[in-house]
Amino acid sequence: MEPDYRLNFATLTGQGVRVGVVDSGIDPAHPGVGPLAGSVEFVLDPEGQVICRAASGDLAGHGTACAGLIRRRAPGVALYSLRILDSSLRAEVRLLAAAIRWATVQQLDLLNLSLGTTQSEGTAELQVACREAAEAGLLLVAAAHQEGLTSYPAAFPEVIGVQSGALGAGYHYRAGTACEGVAPGEFQRLCWPGGGQVLAGGNSFAAARLSGILALIRQALPGASLATVRSALQANALPEDPRPSHPEPRPHRAPPFSWLRRASLYPFGKEMHALVRFADLLPFQIAGIADPAGRGLVGRDAGEILGLPVCGLRIAPRLEAVCRDADTLILGHVDLLGQMQRRDLLRESIELALERRMNVFSFGPVSEENYADLHQRARDQGLHLYYPDVPATEVARALTPAAQTPPVGVPVLGVFGTSSSQGKFTVQLILRQRLLARGYQVGQLGTEPHAELFGMDLVFPSGYDSPLVLRLQDYAPYLDAKLRQLCQEKEPDLILVGSQSGTIPYDPEESSTHSLSSLAFLCGTRPDACVLVVNSIDPEQYIADTLEGLRVVGRAPAILLAMSDQEKQWRQAWGRGWIGQRQMDPAQIEAHRRRLEDRFGLPAVSILSPEGQERMVETVLAHFAAEAV
Repeated sequence: MEPDYRLNFATLTGQGVRVGVVDSGIDPAHPGVGPLAGSVEFVLDPEGQVICRAASGDLAGHGTACAGLIRRRAPGVALYSLRILDSSLRAEVRLLAAAIRWATVQQLDLLNLSLGTTQSEGTAELQVACREAAEAGLLLVAAAHQEGLTSYPAAFPEVIGVQSGALGAGYHYRAGTACEGVAPGEFQRLCWPGGGQVLAGGNSFAAARLSGILALIRQALPGASLATVRSALQANALPEDPRPSHPEPRPHRAPPFSWLRRASLYPFGKEMHALVRFADLLPFQIAGIADPAGRGLVGRDAGEILGLPVCGLRIAPRLEAVCRDADTLILGHVDLLGQMQRRDLLRESIELALERRMNVFSFGPVSEENYADLHQRARDQGLHLYYPDVPATEVARALTPAAQTPPVGVPVLGVFGTSSSQGKFTVQLILRQRLLARGYQVGQLGTEPHAELFGMDLVFPSGYDSPLVLRLQDYAPYLDAKLRQLCQEKEPDLILVGSQSGTIPYDPEESSTHSLSSLAFLCGTRPDACVLVVNSIDPEQYIADTLEGLRVVGRAPAILLAMSDQEKQWRQAWGRGWIGQRQMDPAQIEAHRRRLEDRFGLPAVSILSPEGQERMVETVLAHFAAEAV
């Protein structure tokens, strides 16, 4: 009978396993790496002889990144830093051979080699060192060449070669091949010298991820031969899929309202547009949509209205018509409609839903003080009457000193704008959708009431008709505390935050343009970089001032400008004026986009363009990975 090498990795930590990282060094002060059991470097003396001496620190960041991945998977290991790479990540092959021999003599258990050479000349000494190490029981893990070229030591039979794949938390094992291990190597969160984190990807980090797994195997099978370790790798690997491999999205966070499975939407305002446009991000189905007659939407398909493929949801003229097949009414902002009709449309809509035994998710506040009877009626019927809010008790709890957690240790991307109603929330959803599709763990704080419907981790409903009663001076400490908590509990790869309205006053002398809440949000979330959403009609100086405001107040550089395909226009009729929007044609969009790029020297994209959306994501990932290149 064949031995059963299947292991429960959840019960293993790597305790007692001695792991060396041959690299650019390791920053021992980084909280994601922890203390080192030893730290040396291998250099050439003036006569060209290899010498080993005590050394500390990381010359390039690469070693700290690899060590952090190993520590994350196997927190109990004893880590050793063996520095051979200089600040340009280069070293002579004989330094690598010397480091392997040192690790063999010191009786380390595992050596991570996220490096290699494609030159076969001069590698004889290196292979001898690898053979001696394997015979002594030292496991060697090496990264394959990034472009698939034969690379040493990964290609040696005594070494477990690793290449990159997008596999979530697992790995594949391909026995008998030059690169037998396939581990996660897509852009991922990495420790970086100085206590921070960056995003980067590559075979180097795939090798470190597999080294963490091997440390657990070594703990479970102490003293096992290389052949046995390879058998254990194969026994615990993910099954190979013959279909093309694509990153699987992470599962959506379960909403706090499991009662919502099929929803009717009313009315079809801009917030509802997001629910239709990004329906694939919702953990429930849309059963129907209603909108008052007279706005020109009744009878039309909701997808078609938004310029999307037909979705089969035709706009009904009355709310009653879409309540039959739904368990929940998602009620948008109806206060202005109610004022026009001189009715309490909020009350009437909720009463209709309760009569039909439907739960209610309201974008606007439905306070117990003003609607106590509706809340009691919902409770009596076993139904939910819900609206997003931040209770005072939650604020007090977050602001207590005992609630403080370590600082946010992952990149934070902020989405800010120059005005209201320009697509900031759409930008957040695009980034969320595409990052999840690539397999990233996304933490997110939304300021729109319907952010909670998309499974965002935190909702701070500070926009139109906000129920918040926080003092402005509490915004920053509260938001900082909540992001710290999110970072600790979810361990995301990055965090997205999005503000409301404009960022700086359009006219400091006109109080209606003041943006104190946006500035408080900026100070509380402290993004590492920002996407600035602009309008095609924004004066260039105002855009420049907003960019400068983000940099000065938030210490946050803008890395991208995003623009809607709608052009705002001032309209007047019947003695009143308002801001309307007009669809721009492709030529106008491209002209505005190029103007923004030429004027500000930043990538500029059209928000709803597929090419623009892809460029948006690539720009974000490239920015946070830049330091790790």
